Amino acid sequence: MKPFYVLVSFFISISCFAETVTMDPTSTTKADDANSIANMYRMGMGVPKDMKKAFELYQVAAELGNMDAQVDLGDMYYFGEETSQSYEKANYWYEKAAKNNSAKAQMYLGYAYLNGKGIVVDYDKAKNFLELAVNQGEPSAMYHLGTMYFDGKGIAVNRSKAIPLFQKSCSAGDSNACDKLKEINIEK
Repeated sequence: MKPFYVLVSFFISISCFAETVTMDPTSTTKADDANSIANMYRMGMGVPKDMKKAFELYQVAAELGNMDAQVDLGDMYYFGEETSQSYEKANYWYEKAAKNNSAKAQMYLGYAYLNGKGIVVDYDKAKNFLELAVNQGEPSAMYHLGTMYFDGKGIAVNRSKAIPLFQKSCSAGDSNACDKLKEINIEK
């Protein structure tokens, strides 16, 4: 019986908090809480899965400066989850998170500049963002920077830089890098 009361009070507190999350735009705690609750709705953890509610809460948290929410909101715009797909809006939120040193956002921006997703291809910016993410250990950034060196995209072909990036990325679990190593017959 006791767990039932705990669960009921939990759900009541969530619904009460959700109504007050936008009251104090200077509070980083509210941004973090809004992001946590958005994750719960997105995954259906303890609450019914509700992507619309998750999107709304990510917007609140992102606008309050939560870096993880900025990345998640960028992802929702990128893939068109609960909103119209917009690479431009995705990149806007990735840019905000990248300024806060998010390796994932830096990798996404590097990829966007590398492939012209919502912005004009700019190999220098792609390389800069990917290097920032690589320096933080982001495996996908290692793969994409490796492809720049391997294929000579905006820089001179340099396979001696590309292959170690592919190997490190593969070791960290990036399947694209593992596939590339198999393709070029190089050991992981």
